[in-house]
Amino acid sequence: MALRDLEPVELEWIERAPETVRVSEHIEAPPAAVFAKLVDAESWTRWFPLMTRASWLGDGRGVGAEREVKLLALGRFRERFVAFEPDRRFAFTVIQSSSRMMTRFAEDYRLTPEGDGTRFDWTMGAEATGLGKRLAPGMRFFMQQLLTRAARNLDKQLVAQRTTTYEKPAVSSK
Repeated sequence: MALRDLEPVELEWIERAPETVRVSEHIEAPPAAVFAKLVDAESWTRWFPLMTRASWLGDGRGVGAEREVKLLALGRFRERFVAFEPDRRFAFTVIQSSSRMMTRFAEDYRLTPEGDGTRFDWTMGAEATGLGKRLAPGMRFFMQQLLTRAARNLDKQLVAQRTTTYEKPAVSSK
């Protein structure tokens, strides 16, 4: 299905969007490690359920950079970044989509140091079309579960990465 234009939004819109989903999880990795996974587009297919493709468009990373993702059963989405603060914040507005469920859509990821890990706060904001409004109650529950599972998968992947790269101390042969 062809991509259609969506109305881009400003960062502040996400918090006051007509439809929002929020997830907050603790991740057992420092903000720098979490941010590195967010920036690594190809890694998303390994921790984000239903994502089958993710790639940056062009060489840039930061505010104004674009990425395209594809989610099984949900469609393709072209994103433009509206916040890109290393180790702190990663947010985008969707500028094109094959989905007919929304007219505006954006996500905001905030990373805050918490103990030895990171508080991972994820807000998704949308303005639904007629079809999207009819499906909103079920979609809200579905997206809450999807985002929670994604955050937990990301945590597991980062923990596994840390344990596989940990070097064991030399054992004495005494």
